[in-house]
Amino acid sequence: MKLYSLYKDFFRFLEKIPFGSKRWDIYLSHYYQIHQEFLENYFSHIQSIDFLSLKQRVEAIRASDYSWLKHLVSICPPEGIINEAYKRCIRIVPAKKEPEVYLFVGFFSPDGFVINFRAKPIIGFGLERFRDFRLLRILFAHEYAHFLLNLCGVEIDGELGLKWRLLSEGIATYFSFLVFHKNDLSEHFLLSRERFNWCQENESYLREIYFSGKFSVQRLMEIYVKGAPELDIPPRVGKYLGFQAVKKYLARDREGSIGSLLSDKKIFLSLEI
Repeated sequence: MKLYSLYKDFFRFLEKIPFGSKRWDIYLSHYYQIHQEFLENYFSHIQSIDFLSLKQRVEAIRASDYSWLKHLVSICPPEGIINEAYKRCIRIVPAKKEPEVYLFVGFFSPDGFVINFRAKPIIGFGLERFRDFRLLRILFAHEYAHFLLNLCGVEIDGELGLKWRLLSEGIATYFSFLVFHKNDLSEHFLLSRERFNWCQENESYLREIYFSGKFSVQRLMEIYVKGAPELDIPPRVGKYLGFQAVKKYLARDREGSIGSLLSDKKIFLSLEI
C-alpha cells in the first residue's frame, strides 16, 4: 500500500498565514500546486465547489480552525491506524493491486471515498471531517471493500445502479464487520445506535419503499443519499437491505465467499436483495 500524507503540506500552508497575509497565494504555492493533479481530480467530483468558491473558502481560513486536527494527528497519527487496518483487511481478502491512499484536507470532503485517479481507483480521506479517529480503521476497511469492487468492474448505472448502490454499501459494511468483528454492528454501518435500531425495526418498510415500484430509480437514489422526511426515512439506511442480502447469501451458499463477492461482478449482482 502506498500512503500519501498530503495534509502535512496543508499544515505548512497554515503556518505561513499570519494575520493579514494573502491566504490564496500561499495556499496555491504551499499546497494546491504541489498536489494539483490529485486536488483537481478530487474537486472535479464535488458539484458544490468551483475555483472561485474554493478561493473564497481559502481566503476565509483561520489557522485556529484546524488547531484540533493538528493536535489530533500529533497524538494519534492516522498513518499508523491505516497501516494496521490494511494488514487486517488483506488477511481476509488480499488485493490484486495494492491501493494508494490519500490523506488530505479539502473542503466539504466525505470522510472516506474511492474515486478514479490516473485511470485507477484510489482511496481518500478528508481529514477535516474527523473529530477523532476512533472509527478510522472501520472506515478504511469499508473503503477497501469499495476499492476491491471498483477493481472488478465499473459502477453500474440505470435500474441496476440502485441495486449496485445498496449491495456495494452492504458488502462494504459486512466486510468491515468481518475484519473488526469486536466493534458494535452499528459502528460498521456508520450510523448511530438509534438509527441502526430503526433499520432493524423497519426492514419490511424499507423493502416496501425500495421494491414496491411506487418510486423511480432516480427518486430512490435521492432517498438513499438524503433520506425522505415525508416518508419517515433517514439517509443511507438502504444499506441495511444490502447487508442483509450479503449475510443471507454467505449463510446459504457454502461455496460462496466474501472474496468471490468482491472480485466477481457477476456473482455480486446475482444476489437477491
